[in-house]
Amino acid sequence: MSTQPINWSKVPHTELVSDLEDNAEVAEAKAGEKQQREEEAKVERQRQKEVCGESEEAWKAEEEAQSTEEAQRVEEQCRAEMVQQAEAAR
Repeated sequence: MSTQPINWSKVPHTELVSDLEDNAEVAEAKAGEKQQREEEAKVERQRQKEVCGESEEAWKAEEEAQSTEEAQRVEEQCRAEMVQQAEAAR
């Protein structure tokens, strides 16, 4: 081993940067990644909003159909009771 300091300017493929430059590059990369994640999250929220909107419309239609069926069932029960009461009164 040599006790002489390394002359980094003679080492190939090494780019010397200050800590400040390095920190700036790291911060820039992190900001870019954060922006990309935010954009992806925004797209996902929009997609989910669209899916939920479609689901809500389908749910409302189903609920309306069930209400109609229930109303018909109650009406039929009332008619059946009326027929039974009429027959019992004879």
